[in-house]
Amino acid sequence: MKGALLLAVGLVLCAASQAAAQGKMQTFNGLEMTPVSVERAAVASLKDCPPGSNTVNATTKPGEEFAVVTIKFKVTAAFKPAPMKRPVLMDATGKAFNTAVQFYDVGSVPEFSCAIPFRVPAGTAVKSLQVESATLDLVGLDKK
Repeated sequence: MKGALLLAVGLVLCAASQAAAQGKMQTFNGLEMTPVSVERAAVASLKDCPPGSNTVNATTKPGEEFAVVTIKFKVTAAFKPAPMKRPVLMDATGKAFNTAVQFYDVGSVPEFSCAIPFRVPAGTAVKSLQVESATLDLVGLDKK
């Protein structure tokens, strides 16, 4: 009995820890979006979102890096298929950074995850990701 209780407490703490490691979920047009992480890289994939057959990679120049923002998506029953603008990354000073990644056929799968790269000056502090009218807070997710 005591072992089962400890296991249950451990599972609850693990779930809480995982939720705390992610950002706050936002919804746009029936599409739930949860920021998972921001990682830095010198080379990044420019796959469309959701990931498809596009296999183009990009490389940074000296003094640059990619801030790769990973977002989990869930298509709800309220989702209405429509073209979506490319996401925009905002840094701590309010400067906007664009990406080459496009949203393509978003409702084709019920859940997916995308790693969206943004070319930024090395050391840039990221603040948020704008996806249409939804603003996803990235503070605390950056692994620089």
